[in-house]
Amino acid sequence: MATFTEATLRTRARRMADMENSTFVSDAGIRDYINSAYAELYDLIIEKYEDYYVKTDTAMDLSSSDTHNLPDDFYKALGVDLDVGGSIYSLRNYTFQERNRHRATLYSGERLFAETQYHIQGSKIKFIPSNGSGSATLHYIPVADQINDSDTSQFTSIIPGFEEYICLTAAISCLMKEESDVQMHMARKEMLKQRIESAAGKRNAGDSYSIADVSIGRPYHFTNTGI
Repeated sequence: MATFTEATLRTRARRMADMENSTFVSDAGIRDYINSAYAELYDLIIEKYEDYYVKTDTAMDLSSSDTHNLPDDFYKALGVDLDVGGSIYSLRNYTFQERNRHRATLYSGERLFAETQYHIQGSKIKFIPSNGSGSATLHYIPVADQINDSDTSQFTSIIPGFEEYICLTAAISCLMKEESDVQMHMARKEMLKQRIESAAGKRNAGDSYSIADVSIGRPYHFTNTGI
């Protein structure tokens, strides 16, 4: 990953738009375009599911509450771990339609954590059954960074070469404001997009992909007979 300051990205965007000596678009305006372009690039990368941006939230005590606040910078959940007596389990998520699936039956002991599931609801993460136990940890993708109103503000997590997508997208926005022709720039952007989508995937290039064993680290689930 490389670091790029706002001043660097803004200068390159102006150069691509042939606006190096123009004040038609202000620095603040280009800053907004750069922030928007980075968010667009960020989505392209995370949609490849290669875990480029991962954060971990502090443990949540399920015995105190079945609902907890999500981190302020939460964007997408990658998974939730449940710590029960030092043993770590990967929890499954449930759909909103399944929210009452455990209301009719109370669980305890091993069956309690075996049936524990989570669901993202607005700014909250909710666990079922409601009488849960153990400590849950959320692994998630944070929202895209945004630069502020300083020339020295910087993005610290851009793959070298991918910054061209940001600069070109910002340049296109500048030209569109000027009502100039952007056809050639859009064609170039599409080529960059295809390159990024191809390069960002399969991050571990040394190994072949295989089917993931989703049972590893999962708490076992009881059948209807309780066996």
